[in-house]
Amino acid sequence: MTEYKNIFGKPVKFLATDPDNAEAEGQIWYNSTDGAFKDVIVSEAWSSGSPLINAKQNNSGDGTQTAALSVGGSFPSNMADFEEYNGSGWSSQPNVPYDAQMASTCGTQTAAVTFGGTNPTNPREATTIEYNGTSWTAGGSLNTAKSGSAGAGTQTATLSCQGSSVPSAATNITEEYNGSAWTTVNNTVTTKRNNPAAFGTQTAAVGAIGGGDPSENPTNTSEEYDGTSWTASATINTSRLNLSGTGNNTAGLIHGGATGVGGGPNTGATEKWDGSSWTTTSSMATARNQKEQRAGSSSAALAFSGYDGSSPSSVTEEFNRSANVITGAAFSSGGAVPLANQDLASFGTQTAAIGAGGYSIPYTNASYSYNGSSWTNLPNINTARTGEGAGTQTAGVIFGGNAPPADAFQNATEEWNGSSWTSVNNMASAVSGDFAIGVAQTAVISVGGQSPAYPARQNQQEYDGTNWTAVPATLNNGRRNGSSHGIVTAALVAFGESPGSENVQNYAEEYNGTSWTSVPTGITARKALKGFGTQTNAVASGGTNVGGSVIYTQSERYDGTGWATAPSLTTARYNTGSAGVGSSTNSGLIFNGAAGPGYSTTTEEFTDVTTALNIKTITTS
Repeated sequence: MTEYKNIFGKPVKFLATDPDNAEAEGQIWYNSTDGAFKDVIVSEAWSSGSPLINAKQNNSGDGTQTAALSVGGSFPSNMADFEEYNGSGWSSQPNVPYDAQMASTCGTQTAAVTFGGTNPTNPREATTIEYNGTSWTAGGSLNTAKSGSAGAGTQTATLSCQGSSVPSAATNITEEYNGSAWTTVNNTVTTKRNNPAAFGTQTAAVGAIGGGDPSENPTNTSEEYDGTSWTASATINTSRLNLSGTGNNTAGLIHGGATGVGGGPNTGATEKWDGSSWTTTSSMATARNQKEQRAGSSSAALAFSGYDGSSPSSVTEEFNRSANVITGAAFSSGGAVPLANQDLASFGTQTAAIGAGGYSIPYTNASYSYNGSSWTNLPNINTARTGEGAGTQTAGVIFGGNAPPADAFQNATEEWNGSSWTSVNNMASAVSGDFAIGVAQTAVISVGGQSPAYPARQNQQEYDGTNWTAVPATLNNGRRNGSSHGIVTAALVAFGESPGSENVQNYAEEYNGTSWTSVPTGITARKALKGFGTQTNAVASGGTNVGGSVIYTQSERYDGTGWATAPSLTTARYNTGSAGVGSSTNSGLIFNGAAGPGYSTTTEEFTDVTTALNIKTITTS
């Protein structure tokens, strides 16, 4: 112990519980509760991120792990698609000016440059475009039109090396960009490489990494550039082409690619660069062939899209070198519901939820509760029907919906006290498919939906624990069957369909306790979806299009300013139950629902990104 203090300047501490901050990295302590010496060590691993809006391959990208961009690509034809990543999910942006497949992108989310590529009408592009965080403008053209080149640097100091040109199948040409014009400089040492990787700056780069030789054989080369000349450097451990790289000339990362001639099989292999050699580290979860679809640094990188061996991908993964173990946000399987069901009333939290009523051929009056791992049958509700709900597992309320005969609209209201259901005063007007908001039995909002008097209902009524009262507040866009979030003084409703026309919507509106205000629309218009979370941190999941021919797994997250992608459901479905409305931790529950020809008993639990110190017990073995 004395030697340890002399070397590290700190004594070995005796603690009853493990520390919870990264300052413990490299320190040793004795946990008296566990009877063991422990340490915090740095780990390197990939974790899941939210998927892209559109699956694609052959796109390009750059930026940081929390502010990245994806430009162009193909699925299956060329795309002018453009998306941005905020560290949590992807959002749609205005299209780029040309169909940039197999192009390269360098820079940041607010100062980027994209160049080269190919499209059906032009086999090799010399086009250069620049992005300022808002719009794209034309830049100076490449001297040699090419696709599949590797890029490094910034918007005003860019490096492009190798790639495929006409008439040769591959080239070793290098060009530099100063923000307005390209200049041809010294060629790479290795000749004619297509689809290699590169990273660093215009005057200190590592490039010509891997790639395909003139016969499209994967290679293991890498070179270093000093702003004037290229020098052969250490070989990578896994020969491949169509790979990606990020970082700088003393700390870089490469990942993915294809190990076969001209393409697959794909690899998720990841290697680190320390300025002199390559070391293999943790592989990506999804092996894929991905050319320059990268962002970030060697310790905080982002990989997205690509070809996974069967189709273009929307998968996003984050690489972190950290004293923390990072687990990406995701849905996971929960306990099966006792009854296959849809259109039920639901409320509560992820670990204390209630489902009641619904349609299970025919209407049902069943109810059940969830404790975070399993469901338990409860006493039946008084009126078999569909409906909406609000409140907690021990003090909730259900209301409205449809019931036989002839799917009649309902105004019946029932309260749950933790052990039984009691019929109470009816709603001010019968309604179905409305947005239900509330985390207390005595403060509930019903807004929108459909009723006999309001085919495109915008009206609102509120419940105080005794009576329902119609209030002046109305939605700006009347609709039904969307997602609800937040509390009665800070609510969000989104998506749905226009009653009568049944057109799906992506409208979103916020409520401040007095009036509704339109806010940015969601990404994908749809109906019959559910959600959870707060007005400024909400997730909406599943749903369907008009006619039900498409059933979604996709989720979207609202952060108070706009919508981005969120982790997808495992099972595509609509008309589900949900719990977690108003939850500040954004932990939610999606259960039951229609999943095509039948109804589902599936439960899925949403857990947001978590971090925990990578604590290891010290042993003598």
